[in-house]
Amino acid sequence: MHMIAKTISKVIYFSFALGLSAPLAANLPLEVEQTIASQFTPLFQAVTQELSENQAMYLQNPSAYADFINTRVKSSWDVASTTSALIGKPRFLALAPVEQSSLVAAVDRTLMRYAFEGLEHYTAQIFDVVDVVVNQQGTLGWVQVRMQSPILLDLNLDLLIKRTDNANWKAVDVRFKGITYVSIKKHEYRDIIEKDGVTALIETLNQKNAEFFNDVCRQASPQLKGIAPC
Repeated sequence: MHMIAKTISKVIYFSFALGLSAPLAANLPLEVEQTIASQFTPLFQAVTQELSENQAMYLQNPSAYADFINTRVKSSWDVASTTSALIGKPRFLALAPVEQSSLVAAVDRTLMRYAFEGLEHYTAQIFDVVDVVVNQQGTLGWVQVRMQSPILLDLNLDLLIKRTDNANWKAVDVRFKGITYVSIKKHEYRDIIEKDGVTALIETLNQKNAEFFNDVCRQASPQLKGIAPC
């Protein structure tokens, strides 16, 4: 189950990298749900189109794929909130600003790595937004996404979304069969911090990411050297 959830999170997140349990707010204005749907429906349509039409090109040109992620996907994800959830909000707020920014950057790079790992595993899945559920306070919600596969049964996944201070909605986590990405990874992250400190966690993530992207970029054209992610 761990590997299934991890693989799916890679495909969804930044290919966007899940049973609904949050109560539907009966008094929530319909336009709020429509606003959320209008934001995420085109996103998943774009992800489906890009992966189905350009997977082979993206595998050869990692800079083009990174550009797609950065321009179309990244703005819909709150990496700082994900980072805070992974290590615990009190610990995150207690970090020095430079530690916060370095850790968020490392997590951001990790999510980009998941996007590339998801690209390798993509097999013509189609992603459709099928429902939006928001809590009664109108601060958190789930976007339910159906993943249709030509070789497997359809799967439902949920994207946890959060309303930001400027009333935008951003994703912070992904859930499959009741298991969230944060719940899988948080123990590993927190154990590293408790044993060796936050710098060790940052270095661990940076090393994994560097090794991965070195391999990716080694197979790409030398002309891409110096262009993200190379």
